[in-house]
Amino acid sequence: MLQRHPLPSSFLSWQVKLRAWTMEKQHGAPHAGVAPLVTVRRPGTALGVSSHSLICGLLPRPELLAAKTAEFRGLYDRLSPEGARTLYDAGIEYLRCYYGDARDFDASCVTTLLHAKSPVVEALRAEPACSLLFYVFDLRDRSEIGSFRCWQLDCRAELHERGDVFDNVYWHNALFHGLEEERVVIQFIHERSWNTQFGSFSALGS
Repeated sequence: MLQRHPLPSSFLSWQVKLRAWTMEKQHGAPHAGVAPLVTVRRPGTALGVSSHSLICGLLPRPELLAAKTAEFRGLYDRLSPEGARTLYDAGIEYLRCYYGDARDFDASCVTTLLHAKSPVVEALRAEPACSLLFYVFDLRDRSEIGSFRCWQLDCRAELHERGDVFDNVYWHNALFHGLEEERVVIQFIHERSWNTQFGSFSALGS
């Protein structure tokens, strides 16, 4: 088990507020702030690294994980027979309350669900050290949620093809995308964070 280094509290709070905002204002459509670029070493590429876009998620804190997974799966089992649209809408309503308090979430990591044979998964199997770049730039948005950010999270990747972490992310995803085969959950374990905007490289405190 990798040692946990908590995410900066400002980052985790922003992520939770951003997700609550997307549920309320965009009916769940992802904001750029939840779609980082992950960069990982990849021998044979031009610069020796490759970068990949992804949508990241948050885990409930460990003592809530099993209960939240059961709620995701229960919602899927109950409503999937009524069709994808009914299930999607119910998932959005559930998440309106789910994203309420940053203290309900695991402060050590972010996650994603990808195809098991995708290039980024293959790269992370070979080299788990990576960086996630969260970049938000919108000249029209002056709100706290949308304000300019360029934050780099240095992480180590744990890959899950079964188990509690996999189940939570898988059933959360199933509410919006159905049951997908050959998937792997990547848990990006946070090590350190940097503010890289305008060429800087300043450590982000907790």
